[in-house]
Amino acid sequence: MVRDSDGQAMPGATVMLNGDGTVTDAQGFFVFKNLCANTYNLSVKFVGFLPYESHIELTKNQQVSITLREDVTELSSIEVVGQQTRSAISNTSVSLTEHDLDHQHGKSLGESLKTVAGVNALQVGPAIFKPVIHGLHSQRILILNNGIRQEGQQWGIEHAPEIDPFIASEITVVKGAEAVRYGADAIGGTIIINPPSLHNKAHAFGGEINTGFMSNSRMTFLSGMVEGELNKSNPWSWRLQGTAKRGGDFMARDYVLSNTGVRELDFSGSLGYKGDNRSLEIFMSSFNSTIGILRAAHTGNQNDLQSSIENGEPWYVAPFSYDINNPKQKINHQLLKIQASQKIKGVGELKVLYGGQYNQRREFDIRRGGRSERPALFMKLFTNVLDVSLDHDHPRHSGSIGINATYKQNINETGETGIRPMIPDYRLFSSGLFLIEKVRKRNWLFEAGARYDYQHLNVLAFTTTNDLVKPSFNFHYLSGSLGATYYISPQARLNTHLGVSSRPPHVSELYSEGLHHGTAAIEEGLMRPNGELLTDQTLIKKEMSTKWITSLQLGGERLSADFSVYVNSIDNYVFLRPVGSRLTIRGYFSVWQYEQTDAMLKGLDVSLNWHPVQKIKYTGKFSYVRGEDVTRNDVLIFIPPIAIENALTYTTDVGKLKDFFVQASIPVVLKQNRAPITVYPEDIPDYTGERVYDIAPAPAGYTLVNVEMGFKVPVKENTLSISMAGENLGNASYRNYMNRLRYFADDVGRTFIIRLNYNFHSHN
Repeated sequence: MVRDSDGQAMPGATVMLNGDGTVTDAQGFFVFKNLCANTYNLSVKFVGFLPYESHIELTKNQQVSITLREDVTELSSIEVVGQQTRSAISNTSVSLTEHDLDHQHGKSLGESLKTVAGVNALQVGPAIFKPVIHGLHSQRILILNNGIRQEGQQWGIEHAPEIDPFIASEITVVKGAEAVRYGADAIGGTIIINPPSLHNKAHAFGGEINTGFMSNSRMTFLSGMVEGELNKSNPWSWRLQGTAKRGGDFMARDYVLSNTGVRELDFSGSLGYKGDNRSLEIFMSSFNSTIGILRAAHTGNQNDLQSSIENGEPWYVAPFSYDINNPKQKINHQLLKIQASQKIKGVGELKVLYGGQYNQRREFDIRRGGRSERPALFMKLFTNVLDVSLDHDHPRHSGSIGINATYKQNINETGETGIRPMIPDYRLFSSGLFLIEKVRKRNWLFEAGARYDYQHLNVLAFTTTNDLVKPSFNFHYLSGSLGATYYISPQARLNTHLGVSSRPPHVSELYSEGLHHGTAAIEEGLMRPNGELLTDQTLIKKEMSTKWITSLQLGGERLSADFSVYVNSIDNYVFLRPVGSRLTIRGYFSVWQYEQTDAMLKGLDVSLNWHPVQKIKYTGKFSYVRGEDVTRNDVLIFIPPIAIENALTYTTDVGKLKDFFVQASIPVVLKQNRAPITVYPEDIPDYTGERVYDIAPAPAGYTLVNVEMGFKVPVKENTLSISMAGENLGNASYRNYMNRLRYFADDVGRTFIIRLNYNFHSHN
């Protein structure tokens, strides 16, 4: 008998036995009579299915059951023209494809995302990048790692996302507020990291290897992935992936940025089942890194801090080294995801996702008395996430209804540190119910969504007299959105989207207390004014964001472009501002305090791809965000300056070298002329004004020159890709306004990068 993978009979299949042939009947049966005992070659063929071949030994009458698997034909390219009705409620999104990500190998996730117009990075030195979307970051940006929300210690601005970028085949940045689907975490935008699909039936086994070398920091990296199917008779598939990275001190133009090395070891595994009506995926990953913090960021007294800022050079410079000494961070992040889906006839698709995450963060400070091996901060965060949604998709309308639940517990290992924790232990339970609906009518697509959230927060904090108090808070908040898309033509559409969302302050914004050694600053929360500990919930004001964004998107063969404008009014906007400086037994540091104000963020993003002729492509990007402190009629601190980038790429085939390309790009970052006034540390005691200030002026603008070239070489039936890049070729000396360590040192100088990719029948 011949059946398909679902067990259904296959009538009309061609069956060959040593050259004799027949076809199966209506029930999938076939018969060969009067055969002698012998070994026969049996083959079965059917259009749309993989051929079956086997050797069978006949000694008597024998029944054979054969299962054919669907065939997937790999096409060189396919163009699909259509109109999206599902997925995210907002269409204001930009994606980095696998081709784009290939040019970022070796860099962190946050640094890679800087290539998207409207996305910046909040830096802490050359190795820690935190994504910023339209001026917002940290608790306001949600990162979905393979469909599950990333739950690390993302509250700190020097806490980079604990994600290996090699895991992704596509990264999408949704710039609109996605709080309706994902909750308050997505008030500023969402970053969606998608690995390649597990279920590739074109090849039973495949994979790829990526490796490279970066001259600045002398970094080497190696990443490998293999994937396949368990066997040919069922739809189970698997994937294993791992990455190792090691780099030493980075170099600015004139000096070594001492103690800025990085070590990283990551691995992940997936197992998936894909049927016609149901699917199951189990995914596990482990991220482990050690990152050095610029040694010169920690100063011993006020004069050292003042001179570090004024002199323009770090006070501590040592020869290059791969050693990572204190101050440093050690981060381990483990993730388990289990996702199942079931299609329900006439209803839609039910999806259930569970995610468990364990984040361990240890930060080591320069401690005296032989205590350098003891962490100064040791936190363990356990997170459990459950998402249940029901999606429906009809020709004229589609939508989703769902519920999210999250339970977190943060524990400080104070017995290990011997220091009062910077943020206290806490337990948090949150849940939300959402409904999103889309309706299409001719050239219009209308969207609407609503969400209700509840959050319970229980904190264990100490007063100045070391008395333990346990304040608890309950928050209820609503979010909503309206959007419309007009399809001007098959190559052009106009999107407009209005989102209203709210967010209670995070524990770190409420109860931070102490040295954040990564930023070399003491931070104090909203509920700790002047060291006092407050517990009255009526004192907590929720952030209220109203964001409108409109974009025009063009997608022609020779010209594609995205123009976006937005306005985001945020009541009770939470931000950090410097308020003083303090001498501690760990050194001399500036003091920063969380405050709230009413803010207005406005901006414009432009990205342009133009092929004037087939082999030449021009790429242009522009992003501008204007931040206003409405309450004080002043500017906001740490708002990205204007960024412009122009690039030309020439692509051709040269003999056996395929897709040979040369690209030159010139990124330009202007000076942030809307930065706060400057009050140097030594002048802070005498400052009596009300305006928010910074402890150093905004750095000057800068222009870099980058060049990259590469090609592909066929190796048997596979492909080896080689590329070489030079970044900051002019070895410019510059400082980025969004780098928290710009007070102490320049950014990195000239860098050469070599990347190799060997692909053997992977998802490509």
